Amino acid sequence: MPEGDVLRRDLVVAAIPGVQRFVAESRRTGDLFASSQIMSQLARALVEAAAGAELVLPGPGDVDSGIPNRVVALTSPGGGIELARRMREAVEARWEKFRAAANALESPGFPMVQWVVIPPLPGGYEEQWGRAQELLAERKRSRNFVFAPLPQERICSLTGRWPAARVPADARRVKPGEFLSGIGLIKRQRARGARFPSTWSIASAPYRGDVISLAQSRPECREAIGDLCAAVQLLEEFFDGEERAELRRGGGALPGLRPSSDEVVDWLREVEGAWCVPGTWEPESLRREYGLAARPGREICEPGREAASTLRSLMKAEAGAASLTPYLAVLAQDADQLGRTLGDSSRSAGPFRDWHGRVSGALAEAGRAQRAVIESADCLGRVVYAGGDDVLALLPAATALRAAQRSAAAFRDALSGAVGGETPTVSTALVFFHASSPLQSAVSRAQLLLKEAKACMRPGLAVAVHHRGGERARWVSAWSDGEVALLAHLETLVTAMTGEGTLSARLAIGVERDADALAALSPRWLRRELARRAVRHGLPEEAGAALYALSVPRGDHIEIPVDALLVARFLAAEGGR
Repeated sequence: MPEGDVLRRDLVVAAIPGVQRFVAESRRTGDLFASSQIMSQLARALVEAAAGAELVLPGPGDVDSGIPNRVVALTSPGGGIELARRMREAVEARWEKFRAAANALESPGFPMVQWVVIPPLPGGYEEQWGRAQELLAERKRSRNFVFAPLPQERICSLTGRWPAARVPADARRVKPGEFLSGIGLIKRQRARGARFPSTWSIASAPYRGDVISLAQSRPECREAIGDLCAAVQLLEEFFDGEERAELRRGGGALPGLRPSSDEVVDWLREVEGAWCVPGTWEPESLRREYGLAARPGREICEPGREAASTLRSLMKAEAGAASLTPYLAVLAQDADQLGRTLGDSSRSAGPFRDWHGRVSGALAEAGRAQRAVIESADCLGRVVYAGGDDVLALLPAATALRAAQRSAAAFRDALSGAVGGETPTVSTALVFFHASSPLQSAVSRAQLLLKEAKACMRPGLAVAVHHRGGERARWVSAWSDGEVALLAHLETLVTAMTGEGTLSARLAIGVERDADALAALSPRWLRRELARRAVRHGLPEEAGAALYALSVPRGDHIEIPVDALLVARFLAAEGGR
């Protein structure tokens, strides 16, 4: 389109705020993935309502790659306000359809669409864009206050901020006596019929993948898988109705887990990962976890416990095989200062509006590339959403560091050709947590850590380890040392410490204890001392070099990254490798 035509059009910018909070309000992985799908559908409604206008962001088809945080469109002069209203009404209509299908309470004020309309300006699209960003920032500081008369007996146990009512007893995926708001019930009902990988399924993915590989050559491994399958079926047949459905609610399939041509072996790829854990088969544990009316008999549970124990013993005896770990990670990534980048006309080669279109396409490609990396056979993760500038995913503990680095690289590669000047970067947060810990806390913590990482430096990095008793370590740093990503040094340290048991644990304890004294050494002597300590505790000198590379200059001394060492020690002990 000629640049002169663009000068004479209204610019409309619309956004649905609160996406991250909405997604984080999830107690199960089913809630998490359903939340992402709901937001994707609302974003799609926003885009579809712009039919007939010229869509700038996202580009055609780009909405499928993730959740666009805003929609930018050009329309005829004077038609901008009508288009914005139509977009808002489309989102509200889509939500009302969800609410009616779930027979849920109303949710006044949600979803909200924030929009601004800029009429034609002398400076054309570029001036309109700048003015739109100013007004949108002001619009975000205001709120719509809707005071509808809603009965309120309880607060929603899922979201913690909406009026809730007792859920009908026949509602699927709802625990007895649970109180849910309309929003919470919609999440649960949207997850109905789908099988999302549980936290245990993600944590156990490397282990299950190695069991499947071993079963190709070891008949006793295949036999144990068959015994486990029979035990799960026996347990399910002992119950009926909703209790049987609850036992079947989990799913283990992940895009990166390679299928097997052997039907018996392939069952392990699809099944809920918790069945591989011997402790799952304790009768009282089963009753609590699945909300069963009565404990199953020990004679029903014992075959499952024995089969799971046999598989674990076989894997322990196999050199280099993944171990069964209860830990997994939340990965959160966000582009650094993307809004400022999009407002910098000096980066564009050619018309500013056309450049925005190219960046939109690059962001969509980044989202697809990040999803492919995270869900690959090397990483075995599952993406919650990936829109290029914003990523949330769940990963096994053993692959999380690798996935974070590759996802960041995929973003830079996709944007490098479309954005002039310095290539945009992403900041990263990783939270390692136990599969039985509250999922909502882990996701919320990752989102808060991401803000800490950005406050430290852009690109920033933050890693936290949460045991069931609370946070054990939290490491916030710059993304790289100028040449190498610090996560690569951390991986070197983890690899060196893996399998060293108490020796590497003593190294971590000693460095934590002597941190102040070590910080007083000159860089030359600090490097030597760290190498000496690594060798003394049975590690190669590379471990000491990696620890030194993770250290941070602070004026006239160097700060030892004790928390980074504790993270490495945790991953060496609990990461599944």
